[in-house]
Amino acid sequence: MQAQATCLPLTSSPEAGTDAGANEPAARPDDAPAAPAPGPAVEPTAGGGHRSWTAALLAERPSASLREELSRFGVGVGLAALYGLSLGARQGGVSFVRHAAGVPAAMIAVACVGVPALTIVLTLFDAPLDPPRALSATARAAAATGLVLGGLAPASALFVVTSGADATAALMGLLGLAVGGAVGICILLRDLGAVLQRKGDLAGVSGTTAALVVFAVFAAVLALRVWWGMLPILKGGAL
Repeated sequence: MQAQATCLPLTSSPEAGTDAGANEPAARPDDAPAAPAPGPAVEPTAGGGHRSWTAALLAERPSASLREELSRFGVGVGLAALYGLSLGARQGGVSFVRHAAGVPAAMIAVACVGVPALTIVLTLFDAPLDPPRALSATARAAAATGLVLGGLAPASALFVVTSGADATAALMGLLGLAVGGAVGICILLRDLGAVLQRKGDLAGVSGTTAALVVFAVFAAVLALRVWWGMLPILKGGAL
């Protein structure tokens, strides 16, 4: 009796553990952690990271390469040539080529003559302006001028072709050139002025401001001189 009593607990212990494991309820699928539902912030927005072609053309590029800036400047020159074609529509023929080359020639003259001279003058006032920054501002200004002139090209062609007097056609063409040139100069001066701002240096600020004003006048006179010499419509209108 004692031997049987001592054996019973030994034989029943593993069976009890087996029964306990068998009777333990299995993990239900409902107990598993639910996957997080995608919220509205995770969903991509349609066209959220895309900019228009105009915005990308006029955007500031602090670290743009020389090729990108020259490409942007070339786009502005090409758009300005469209305005030249609209001016040449009054006479036709070779006038198309002369006006298409004459309108962007003023932009190239200001960029190749005026901007380098301005950069040299600003170095005399110890201005924090480097050539890449000046090139970027020049390319952005040329792109803005080209966009304005290219947008005015259809209206200019209409006025130039339908005007009865040569003086009226010349005046309308010169008005468009003035608007496009003013926009480009304003953008150039604003970009350069933002770089040249220095606190606590009155002499430096006064010198750089005077240099920018003189450059604006010089750029306007130079552009007008180039347009007068290369655009037959202005001479034909006796302006």
